Amino acid sequence: MARNWLTHLRESAIFKLEDLDDVQLRWRPAPDANSLGVIAVHLGYAERLWLRAVFAGQEMDMSWRAHMFELPDGWSTDDVVAFYRAETAAADRVLDGADSFDLASARFRPTTLRWIVLHLIEETARHVGHMDITRELLDGRTGR
Repeated sequence: MARNWLTHLRESAIFKLEDLDDVQLRWRPAPDANSLGVIAVHLGYAERLWLRAVFAGQEMDMSWRAHMFELPDGWSTDDVVAFYRAETAAADRVLDGADSFDLASARFRPTTLRWIVLHLIEETARHVGHMDITRELLDGRTGR
């Protein structure tokens, strides 16, 4: 059930990006708010951090952590969706290889896969809520 909720929330985030042009992808409802593109990039990096780095202990250059709330210059909506889908696919490979949600994390922070999955559900749901509001303010689109 947890995996299904995570999948549903991931698809909800992607739904909020549908049909955005480059200006809309970067539009922010307030000066300090995040754009829809930034939120989706952040969600991809969050999955990378928690499932691949913390839980699985995959060795990687961690310099991307300084850019978790940045939308790379020149990225289109298609680029953001491709990035997010690639990160969630990599995260799913980690989940597919786990025998139990009670397994301990490998690096950085002592926790369990169960805590990480529930945190990602909470994190994704929270940010999809932000995306709901931003998209409605941007062009009136609601749903999912």
